[in-house]
Amino acid sequence: MRAARRTGGLQRKFFVALLIVGIVPGMVALWATYRSSTASLKEAIGEGFQEIARSTSIRVAGAVDEEIDRASRLAMSVANQQAQHRPNQTSRSQTGTSPSHPDHQPQANRLTAGYLEEWTRESRHYLRVTIADQQGLVVASTDPHLQASQADQTWWREAIHAPAGAAYVSNVALDPVAKDAIFHVAVPIIDKSGGTVTGAVDLVIRRNLLTQLILPIQIGNTGHAMLLDTQGTPLICPVLPPTAHLIPANLMNRLALDHPLWLVADDDAHGGRDAIVGASPVRFSHPLTSSSLEGTRWYAFVRQAPEETYAPIYSLLLSVGVIGFGLVIALSMFGFVVGYRIVKPLTALQREAEGLRLTLVTPHATSTAPSATLPLPQEYRTGDEIEDLATTFSAMRTVLEENLRTIRSQQHELIRQEKLASVGQLLAALAHDLRNPLGVIRSSAQVVLEGPQEDAIRHEMARYIIDEVDKLSQRLHDFLRYARQKPPDLVDCAAEDVIRAALKQWAAQGGHEHIRVEHRFDGTLPLIRIDPEQIKEALMNVLINAREAMTEGGTLTLATHSGEGGTIEITVTDTGSGIAPDHLARIFEPFFTTKNYGTGLGLTNVKRLVEDNGGSLAVTSKQGAGTTFTLRFHPAAS
Repeated sequence: MRAARRTGGLQRKFFVALLIVGIVPGMVALWATYRSSTASLKEAIGEGFQEIARSTSIRVAGAVDEEIDRASRLAMSVANQQAQHRPNQTSRSQTGTSPSHPDHQPQANRLTAGYLEEWTRESRHYLRVTIADQQGLVVASTDPHLQASQADQTWWREAIHAPAGAAYVSNVALDPVAKDAIFHVAVPIIDKSGGTVTGAVDLVIRRNLLTQLILPIQIGNTGHAMLLDTQGTPLICPVLPPTAHLIPANLMNRLALDHPLWLVADDDAHGGRDAIVGASPVRFSHPLTSSSLEGTRWYAFVRQAPEETYAPIYSLLLSVGVIGFGLVIALSMFGFVVGYRIVKPLTALQREAEGLRLTLVTPHATSTAPSATLPLPQEYRTGDEIEDLATTFSAMRTVLEENLRTIRSQQHELIRQEKLASVGQLLAALAHDLRNPLGVIRSSAQVVLEGPQEDAIRHEMARYIIDEVDKLSQRLHDFLRYARQKPPDLVDCAAEDVIRAALKQWAAQGGHEHIRVEHRFDGTLPLIRIDPEQIKEALMNVLINAREAMTEGGTLTLATHSGEGGTIEITVTDTGSGIAPDHLARIFEPFFTTKNYGTGLGLTNVKRLVEDNGGSLAVTSKQGAGTTFTLRFHPAAS
């Protein structure tokens, strides 16, 4: 009794198992990789911004410290001059002249003014340099229009009353007269003899001294550095005017620490959301007065447009998404195709075995005890196609045991040729019975393949059906060629023409795109007397073997040339995997094959076809280097 055929059970199990085992861990791994990589990227970017901010703050502090040193040196020079000219000095009250006018200045003041002119030529950053005495009266200045008394100016008061060694540095502000942003650096002038404060030196420095330190700092297309104060006021910003934006208070509260840092800002005052920013306080090496920087502190601030900062993260997310989606698609397709490829041969084997069982049963069955009803030796309960296959083969085994006993009783009376003839007849009958159903299957699959392409899986199934049917047809052809030998129909033809015909048919099969084909034909060779169709078929088998040996690509060379004894040689050389030495001696044996598929009759038929056409066949091979088949024929009679 025939078991009911199941469909799709094993394939479905394999598909589901592959999805569970492959996709779930794969997606978890991809998500974990993305999270870890994102965190690492953010940390790397943030630490980079922090380091840029730290180095910027050091450069700003260094520039201001240098100006404090310059002001201190100037104050020391003025103190030395005062000491040299003290006996000749006349008080302002005695002269009643303006100290700012060089024609009426005392000699010491005129010398000081001249010294300032020489001193300020060293830098283009100074707006003016001023020296005032202990009453706030201008002793000398590079600005002749400066107000005579500076006693009401913050810089003078801070310098005069500065603690020992301290300097006054103002915040950056706009000078309404010069229409330029400036800041003050002021230090006291200390008498060398008595140690008392005799005046003050004021350097009015243009903002570009600091701007030139910050402006070159660029990060990508949108990243830049800024100089801020504690209130979040941009003192220097190369992108937006300082008056056009203000750093939010909540962000400044997070940035206003005594050490460099980086963080993610909800609003970076440039329109950026969730931007990564870096900051570092500006630490001066010189002590400053309490009113310096208007009671605030300077910070170096580094930011970049979030869309540019997160571009690597977005790219990573896209890559992970594409990989994840590709993984799902690939595993789904792989699971379906592999499952189908596993089940399809099993199903085909089941049908073939069933047909073979019926073929073997018929001659030996009796009306009283039909072999189909014999008890099965073993049963399997897997619930899929394997159970059906096992049931069919168990029944077939019982029948084969019965028939093989009869065959063995007759084998000792037969010679090898008779056994081959019997096998040929059996294979011919089997091929005849299977050829028509295979043709119907292929035609149906072709109709499915040429129909609407809405279902990609159905299209893949149809293509696979056609490929499998073609393989079976080729196997049947090999069996028929081996079982039924047709005498050659000899004609005179050129070897080159036969090679080109075989190449054309081989190329039409596809799968050779990775192979480079070379021709080396000798056009002076005489004609050979052969059956062109049989030799074309032989060459086709050799070309197919060459293609299968060059799965990773290579070169296929076909050549014609004169051989020994006046023969015409056709050589087919590939650069494939080659043939192992222990296999080389057996490749022409019937049914010998090293492949997982095939009949083992391809090269047997090649050798027989060549020899039937009066030729000979030789092969040389080196494992890992390639193989050469040589077909030798005698020239046609002139």
